[in-house]
Order: sequence, then structure tokens, then C-alpha cells
Amino acid sequence: MQLETQRLLIQTLLEADAAAVLKVYEQSQDFFELQTTEPPSIERVRADIQLAQPRGSLFVGLFDRASGELIGVADFVPKNFRGQADYAWLTALVIRGPDRRKGYGREAYRAIEQSIFDDPAVKRIGHALIPQYAAGLAFAEKMDFERAGGPFKNKRGYGLYSFVKKRPGLPETPGEKIWQASQHVLKEP
Repeated sequence: MQLETQRLLIQTLLEADAAAVLKVYEQSQDFFELQTTEPPSIERVRADIQLAQPRGSLFVGLFDRASGELIGVADFVPKNFRGQADYAWLTALVIRGPDRRKGYGREAYRAIEQSIFDDPAVKRIGHALIPQYAAGLAFAEKMDFERAGGPFKNKRGYGLYSFVKKRPGLPETPGEKIWQASQHVLKEP
């Protein structure tokens, strides 16, 4: 898989990229500390690369086109998430610390979203976030994801919230109407 944006080259990562991915992980400690008690390691990187294809996932690198340097990674299931033909899943989008707040995450996400929605069968993209990672929540909101459920516990005991983004122009489903109505009731004092 390969996508190009104005500043990024997004392509599938290989075993040969493991050392560069480890540097990204090490420069993203704030994200990983909330996900796992294990520090980033080359073994974890290799496992992430090797497990992507059997899960139906794409584990891609975000390379700065000007320098050729790996500045981030993304992991996503482009369709058929858990047997649902119309559902894609964004597992992770990580930009290393020094390159954050420069628009790379938005640029990468928009390219990935466009690639996912190029398949007309895919109607929605899901994502799960922990409320303790405020930057992730803010990013999801900017990318027009809506909270769809939760909390569910992760390995660290944090409550995960599920988010979803529908293909633009789709009508609201009966289930979404119920969810929206329940959220209004829950927000009232």
C-alpha cells in the first residue's frame, strides 16, 4: 500500500523498518505509557509488523517526503473489521513528539480516510480512545468522529470509548437516533 500527500509518503512497513519504528515509539512515550506497562522494544515493533496482515490490518509508516525520515505510524483495518463488510477500524495513528502539532496527523488521517472510503462498501470508520489521552480526543473531534459507546476497560484499567465516523451523506440510522437521544438525557442535570 502506498499513498502520497503534499508532505507525506504513507507506505506499508516491513521488517527492515523495525529500527526506525522503534525510534518513533520511543519518541511517543506519552501515548504508549497509557496503553501498556511495557516499554517500547524492537520485539514489540516486529510483532506489530508481523501481526498486521493476519489481522487484516495495514501497518504503515508516515515518511516525511522532504527528508525521507519516518515521523509516524498508523495501523488500520481498511474494511471487513470483525466480519462487518461496511466497517473499517483505525487502531492507531502516532506522530513522534518532535513532529506533532504541525498538521502531519490530519494530513495522514485524511489520506487514510480517503483510501478507506474509496471502497464504496465501507460506510464507517471506528476508533477507540482513552479519555486520559486528551490529544487523541481532540484529534478525533477535529476529524469529525462521534462518540458511539463505552466505557470499555483496556489492559491498564482505563475506560475506552468507541468513536465512529460515517461516510459523508449517509442518513442517520435508528440506532444512532436512539444513541443521540440517550446522550441528551444523560447530559441533563
